[in-house]
Amino acid sequence: MKLNEILLIGGAILAALVFSKNRESSSKFSNIPFINPFTDLLSKAQAQAINKQESNIATLENIRSSNLGIAEDILGYERNIADVKINQIQTELDKTQSFISQQQKIPAGSTFGINTTGRSLLNKFDSEFSYYSKAWTGEKGPLSSKSLFPDIYVPFSQATRAAFAQQAAYETAQENIEKSNQFAIRQQGEIDRLQEEYQTRFGGISRYG
Repeated sequence: MKLNEILLIGGAILAALVFSKNRESSSKFSNIPFINPFTDLLSKAQAQAINKQESNIATLENIRSSNLGIAEDILGYERNIADVKINQIQTELDKTQSFISQQQKIPAGSTFGINTTGRSLLNKFDSEFSYYSKAWTGEKGPLSSKSLFPDIYVPFSQATRAAFAQQAAYETAQENIEKSNQFAIRQQGEIDRLQEEYQTRFGGISRYG
């Protein structure tokens, strides 16, 4: 196998990789092919040249340099793809963290010491208010003087409703924070995975060369 043939193999491999990448670029998180199949082919071509004794030391050095250059080109191309993906995920992670910060600013309301959720109290208040706003005659005083519960005094007022609504919003915010934290962990994990994967590949260049 001649030097030109080996170099042509290397160039064809790089061209095939670029063509393959372009076809896969529409998928945001497509799997990235590992470089070993390409470098293995180059190594086999070099070994065949040695076995046939068609190459001297200078020629083999040129082959080695060419192969290393091709490997660097491939990894550089894939590094750019990784950087694009990492930047995309980092942008989404920044949005997630910003959302978490906003949700953390939502203060708690009050349940007036009642062992239930703000949502359930808000629903009860609205249901009761819808009924009493029509049935209450005012003979026993204003509706705001009535207690929402018979065994504990919770004034039937808009201030009470506002406290329940705020507590319900706080509970929703806490749920959003929990879900978003899990999402942020997955996003950061994907960034770490991509960085580690490509650090490993770049470290392999010296061993290949």
